[in-house]
Amino acid sequence: MAALWGSTLVVMKGAYAHMSPQNLLACRFILAAAAFGIVFPKAWRTDMRTITKGVVLGVLFAAGQLLQGIGLGTTQAAANGFIASLYVVFTPLLTAVIFRKKVSNAVWGAVALAIVGMGILALDSSSLTNGFGVGQLLTLASALAYAAHIVATGRFANPSNVASLGLYQTITVAVVCTIAALPGGLSIPTHMEDWLALAYLAIICGTLTTFMQSWGQARVESTRAAVIMCTEPLWGAIFAVGLGGEALTGRIIIGGIAVLAAMALVVRPPRRRRGVPQHHAESPRPHIDPAWAPRLGMDRML
Repeated sequence: MAALWGSTLVVMKGAYAHMSPQNLLACRFILAAAAFGIVFPKAWRTDMRTITKGVVLGVLFAAGQLLQGIGLGTTQAAANGFIASLYVVFTPLLTAVIFRKKVSNAVWGAVALAIVGMGILALDSSSLTNGFGVGQLLTLASALAYAAHIVATGRFANPSNVASLGLYQTITVAVVCTIAALPGGLSIPTHMEDWLALAYLAIICGTLTTFMQSWGQARVESTRAAVIMCTEPLWGAIFAVGLGGEALTGRIIIGGIAVLAAMALVVRPPRRRRGVPQHHAESPRPHIDPAWAPRLGMDRML
């Protein structure tokens, strides 16, 4: 999912030449919601509680997208991406404050490594600005919205509601982004390359990644998920070098190593204590209601 998110930077760069950020987001998530409903037809049938959770997640994610897009108007792209990626710091803070959950030293170390890596990847002498203005504040607010979305997804998602949660989240994002785009006018792409870009952003980097996040966070705690997600700038750099023709610099290599080290630190298996059998040291499997068990196979969900 992080790799797919990273690929959007190259794709959106071309699409912004013909569409405003708000318009592109609206078209992207309208198409993503339609695709979600077609691919997962059974996801429409769910209880009101799951729908409400999906709406909450949609509002949080749409707020992050819009705040970052608006902040990009007065902030350089590199600084914008780095500030938005600070959700990796806000996520453990929100988890600790809201749920009174202790964050391990290993995870805090991974957060520090991730910040260093993202800073090296995103910032250079040409991207530094004079002062911290409105654009930077809006982008910082987007990071907080993303962190709240990650924490809420970890709280709401379970193996039985992944598809429905993703569907109603995507519908909500589409509605919010459409409302935001209406003042500037809502229009569809007029170039074939823009349609191809929109299809990729909507179906692969919208429908698919939303499902992947809900499915993954039903099994991975929010703080660890945030650190893994922060590999997005690294993947963005890889795609920029491989597809965008940008130069591979020492800054990209060093920053990438730091981000990968952070990810390795949080995804490593727990250390087995001496004298404790291996099966006791394993993390407990998520509890699944037997009534939902037949619905968990992909062939049953399609």
